[in-house]
Amino acid sequence: MKNHNDLDWSDIVDSYNLPLAKDTLRKASSPVPYGSVFVHEYLKSKNSDVNNTEVQNVRQTTTINADKTETSESQFYIEDESKLRDSDYLLRLHNYDPRYFELVSAKNSKWNSGSKILYSSKITVKPIKNSILEIDISNWFDKLDRKYSVPSVKISNDYLTGDKMLLLDISDLHMNLQASMLTTGNEYNCDIAEKLFFYVIYDVIGRTQSYKFNKIIFTIGGDMLNADNLQNTTTKGTPQTCDVHLYDAYERVCNMTVKAIDILKDIAPVDVIHIAGNHDEVTGYKFAKYIEAWFRNDCRVNIDASPLPRKYVVFGNTLFVFAHDGDMKKLPKLIADEARDVWSSVNFTEVFLQHLHTEQILLEENNMRIQRLPTISAKSKWTVDSGYNSKRQCKSFIYDKEDGLTDVLYTPVKNK
Repeated sequence: MKNHNDLDWSDIVDSYNLPLAKDTLRKASSPVPYGSVFVHEYLKSKNSDVNNTEVQNVRQTTTINADKTETSESQFYIEDESKLRDSDYLLRLHNYDPRYFELVSAKNSKWNSGSKILYSSKITVKPIKNSILEIDISNWFDKLDRKYSVPSVKISNDYLTGDKMLLLDISDLHMNLQASMLTTGNEYNCDIAEKLFFYVIYDVIGRTQSYKFNKIIFTIGGDMLNADNLQNTTTKGTPQTCDVHLYDAYERVCNMTVKAIDILKDIAPVDVIHIAGNHDEVTGYKFAKYIEAWFRNDCRVNIDASPLPRKYVVFGNTLFVFAHDGDMKKLPKLIADEARDVWSSVNFTEVFLQHLHTEQILLEENNMRIQRLPTISAKSKWTVDSGYNSKRQCKSFIYDKEDGLTDVLYTPVKNK
């Protein structure tokens, strides 16, 4: 036999029984250096590998087609021809994962190559679209904590810490309003008004008993009485339907307010703020002066009985403004002017209006909130005739000295 260094392409084909023409071998674009002794060493190593492996690739090319399919052509030695009928096996043979590709077509051929059979395989594949595999689901769940257990609840009492203030504003009570089912669709009189008044107080106390309040603000006036004189009219003369004589109603509202303040002052010092109303502006002022006189020697009760239309109280970082009504176009600037002595020392301003018997947030910007408060009073005939209808409830508040508003409590009037 010729020396390895003297072999030409014909000799290589003949010596190793290659199923190739000499020009094909010469032109083959392969990183393997065909020719001379290197070919001999390469094929020798290939034969050695084939003896130890099931499949041995000789050559492989891949084409990406315009329709997004791929065509792979490969030549290889294989020990078990029957496996070529298995599409998954064919895909893996051409280095495609059957989980992500499917076989479109396949063509196989074979011929003898020395002691082995050389196979040629051509397949076309396409990606599997929108497939969710079991292994994908498993991998996704592996990212989760499969040892999860329901955490134990850690009760925090942080809301109880710090200085707190309770605001109790039973607005527009309209004590002495008389309403019947026949004329208004609801019942209301002095007995019902007093029961609802204390119902609110007891409800709020019961729901806040875990707190230790530094102060309680309790408002009076603001149409606490339904009429302002013996003629049973409002301050400006609008006739009212009343339940009892003004004297009886006045004495009753004085007695129940004293009782309420005595209850509240045992919880925390009480600031009583009189708000001038439009139904009882004169009588309400006299009523506030009565309460002021009653508690004049009680250090736990502070009374603001003045007839001013707007009242200002500061608690920590919050300025509180109380009024029965107000012009929204003027109110923010008016408050800034009237409270100029404390304006720079507070972070929040809370403004509480009454009068319309309905809950409304009128403004909330620049750390100022202006809202109307609802009422527990029943509807009068005028209210029904005018078509006004709002949920009957009282809205109370808890404020933190540093953080401002923390809790809002609603006490609804039960249908019964």
